[in-house]
Amino acid sequence: MRLKGKKVLVTAAGQGIGKASALAMAAQGAQVWATDLNPKLLDAYDGVQGIHAVTLDVLDKAAIARVAATLPPLDVLFNCAGFVHAGSILDMPDQDLDFAFDLNVRAMIRTIRAVLPSMLERGDGSII
Repeated sequence: MRLKGKKVLVTAAGQGIGKASALAMAAQGAQVWATDLNPKLLDAYDGVQGIHAVTLDVLDKAAIARVAATLPPLDVLFNCAGFVHAGSILDMPDQDLDFAFDLNVRAMIRTIRAVLPSMLERGDGSII
């Protein structure tokens, strides 16, 4: 129960690393807000103790602000949402580059902006 009492937000928690991390943190006693763009993927959390499933499109600045306003001060933000182009950089169309930058940079900065002030105020918190 190393995370007992900790409050955690995980993006892209519907599958893969995000899901495994959300489940592991909840198993260690954290209260986890598991977010994903796809609400059907969040159905897997029904009845899982310590997990609050929340639909969130991290590309939507207003949605980030709305969700952040409902959260208690967080101890951990795990920015797990990300995109990697399948292929070489020489094959990467600008559309994929734009999407990768929006998801891998802008969305992460926006989620950090939403939760960092309370971490700074408390002098504590972790961003992954």
